[in-house]
Amino acid sequence: MDIAATSMSLASFKLQLEVGTSVAKKVMDSAELNAEAITKMIDAVDQMVPTENIIDVRA
Repeated sequence: MDIAATSMSLASFKLQLEVGTSVAKKVMDSAELNAEAITKMIDAVDQMVPTENIIDVRA
């Protein structure tokens, strides 16, 4: 393999690594937002007026 082909191969690998890292970061950010939303929903359920049909979501 010559130097030009090696350079192109390494550049391609670097790009794939950067894209993969970027996608993983976006997935983690999205998961964090979803977790915050779920926590707010659970807190909202805890603040509801108790009735005989309430399910204990903290158990």
